[in-house]
Amino acid sequence: MKTLKRILPLLAIAILFMGCPYSSDVAIDEKPVVKVIPALLGKWEQRSSKDYNYMVSKTDEFNYKIEKITVADGKKEVYNGFLSDVGGEKFFNISEESANPKVYYLYKLDMSGGDNLISMLSMTPNVKEKFTSSSDLKKFIDKNKSLSFFFEKDEDSYIKTGK
Repeated sequence: MKTLKRILPLLAIAILFMGCPYSSDVAIDEKPVVKVIPALLGKWEQRSSKDYNYMVSKTDEFNYKIEKITVADGKKEVYNGFLSDVGGEKFFNISEESANPKVYYLYKLDMSGGDNLISMLSMTPNVKEKFTSSSDLKKFIDKNKSLSFFFEKDEDSYIKTGK
């Protein structure tokens, strides 16, 4: 019984942190170098849920503003993002606009569904490495991006619903 009392809190903590994507103190690139892709701009909705709308706009030729809007009450969360190219594949570096210090969430972007359908795969939180330089992070991703356990199993798919 004592063992069970010790294990239950640990299980609760493990369940709480499951599903949180990998976060990094540095972005894949120190500064954005991939220009905004016009097809990504507009209104998007997650295929698996109609709880949120996402408005994606550009802030300059390299950066995006992403507004996550709760459908039920109109509440907004604002994120900034930019793309990086890692070995020919695009990755989104996304951070909360109000976060200080910045924390980046990294997603592999798949646009093979055309201009109206994108998928994003988050890096798994099982990646324990932490990086202080963008170049080291980029090398690490390039080396490991083909491994099956490097990304979450479920991808997030989004459908473009407007401009």
